Amino acid sequence: MYYFIVNPVSQSGKGLKIWEYTEAILKERNIEYEVFILEGPGEAEKIAYFLSVNKTPCTIVIVGGDGTINEFLGGLTTYQGITFGYLPTGSGNDFARGMHLPTNPREALELILEPSKYRNINIGVTSSGSRKKYFAVSSGFGYDAAVCYLTDHSSLKSILNKVHLGKLVYLMNALRMIMSMNPGPMRVLLDDNQLLTFQKVYFAAAFNTKYEGGGFMFCPKASPVDNYLDLIVVDGFSKPTALLVLFSALKGKHVRFKGIHIYRCKRAVLQTEEDTCVHIDGEHFGFCRKVAFDLEKEKLKMIVD
Repeated sequence: MYYFIVNPVSQSGKGLKIWEYTEAILKERNIEYEVFILEGPGEAEKIAYFLSVNKTPCTIVIVGGDGTINEFLGGLTTYQGITFGYLPTGSGNDFARGMHLPTNPREALELILEPSKYRNINIGVTSSGSRKKYFAVSSGFGYDAAVCYLTDHSSLKSILNKVHLGKLVYLMNALRMIMSMNPGPMRVLLDDNQLLTFQKVYFAAAFNTKYEGGGFMFCPKASPVDNYLDLIVVDGFSKPTALLVLFSALKGKHVRFKGIHIYRCKRAVLQTEEDTCVHIDGEHFGFCRKVAFDLEKEKLKMIVD
């Protein structure tokens, strides 16, 4: 049985159009399915909870962007008996890019209806105090989270999404934040046995896949199936150099710069002296002074290309 969770407003209504196209094919082929059209924030989490409690085994297909996947993960009570499929309709689609999934709706649907390959993927966990959230792509602490926060609260995003230029909002805010922020000290504890200290950190982020922000390849070797997180710490740059590093990250070439530190770990605990912005898959998590990144013990079965 297929259950579709559809975000109709992803990429300024593209999600609904793709769903209408998808549903026509499902009806034509007499595919048994049930659809949930999201009406507001947090609803995907409630639907995922209901399906994981009452409808397993099943295939759940997300029709939306990285944020919709993030909500879906937050509602699952178990990964057992669930097969995850994805029809990307977001403005960034970093998860699809990192998983090498087709973004063409027809190709993505064919992959789901006639699956030939599955992978059991890792899911990341971000926690601070008693709060905990899950991520499929990345979770960041500092600059990248602040950029996501600005972008989500930008009225320009919906306007540019309509002409398929939504990525420009992220880039514009990325440039704005580099010029306005003041990098500061950070302590990083890796796997409970390696303590690192940095003095001028722009951001640190844990990656499950390679990309965030609509195609910035901050951790080129990150893999969702290797049982590790890749943690990047960006430290010690002047602002002009930080701009160069940012543009280099579009092709993963930033790794050659001194001040780019990438570590493979199963757990990382980060601490700053001031409240710092945190994101999970581009969604605002809050402002914290201490945050931990881990891997969920269970893996999620996913249809892949």
